[in-house]
Amino acid sequence: MVQPITRAEVLRRAACWVGVPYSQTAFHVDGYGTYRTDCSGFVSMAFGLPDVPHGGLNTVDLVAVSTPIGKDELLPADVLIDPVGDRTTRHVVLFEGWANPRRTHYVGHEQCSGLGTVRRTLVYPYDTRPRGFRPYRLDHVV
Repeated sequence: MVQPITRAEVLRRAACWVGVPYSQTAFHVDGYGTYRTDCSGFVSMAFGLPDVPHGGLNTVDLVAVSTPIGKDELLPADVLIDPVGDRTTRHVVLFEGWANPRRTHYVGHEQCSGLGTVRRTLVYPYDTRPRGFRPYRLDHVV
C-alpha cells in the first residue's frame, strides 16, 4: 500500500531532481529510491510511489492510481497526463500552480528529453501538444 503524502512534500521531492538528465533506460538513485529518469519515473519519485524493480509506474499506470479532475480543480501537486500513444509520445507533468490570473499558463515540473528535470512555465494544458492532456489527482495525496 502507498503511504499518504502531502502536496508540500511532493513539490519538495520534485525540486530535488532539477537538473537530473532525461533517459528512458537510466536510473537515478537517491534517498527516495531508484527511479527511471523519464517523466513517469520522476513523478513516481515525487509522489513516493513504488520504485524498483521497474523504477516507478509508467504514464498509463499513473492514470490508474489517479482520479480525473477539472481544470478549475487543479491544486499544487496535481498532474497533467497524456496517456495516448506509446512510450515516446505519452507524458506527465507535475502542476505547481497558475502562472497568470486567466489560467492560460502554469508552472510545471517535468522530466523531458533534451532538458532533463526542469521547473518551467507552460501553456495549459501542455504547450503545443494539447491533444490528450487531462488533469488528474493522485489518490494518495492529502
